[in-house]
Amino acid sequence: MGRLLQDTSDEFAIDKALRVYPTNQQVNDHNSAVLNLYRNNGARIYKIKAQDQLVHATRNADNVDIATIIPADINKTGGLPAELQIFVGAKVMLRSNIDVSKGLVNGAIGYINEIVWPQFRRTQMYATDVPSVRIDFARDGVHLIHPKAIQFPAKYNYGTAERRMLPLI
Repeated sequence: MGRLLQDTSDEFAIDKALRVYPTNQQVNDHNSAVLNLYRNNGARIYKIKAQDQLVHATRNADNVDIATIIPADINKTGGLPAELQIFVGAKVMLRSNIDVSKGLVNGAIGYINEIVWPQFRRTQMYATDVPSVRIDFARDGVHLIHPKAIQFPAKYNYGTAERRMLPLI
């Protein structure tokens, strides 16, 4: 232990090893490299966009683009990302407690086994589709994770916003 790996170019380093980086940009670069590796190996990657809405407006928001009043920081949106790229086989981590008794807690890591689209569809039909996912959490078992809705303050005192998204990163 105590060794620091500088070269992360081989497949093991990109794909399997748990990585800890000091900056968000380094994390984003690593995640992009992993996505590119799987994309080049033929994986079908889906881009999931969060469903955002203003639920309790304190100001008139009729002519306001919702994207401009939603915080960009994931920590200010209840841990739910604005966008998520997923595929069968993707390593993911829960961002919120779902069922503590089953081990489905914030930080639990697993692999996506199945993507379950709304209304019994076989694939993503609309950019706003948010599926459920079946995840193998190893010793904690395989569980179906559904999208979660979280409310948080909108920017510029517009009131309360709500985001519906999978609680994963």
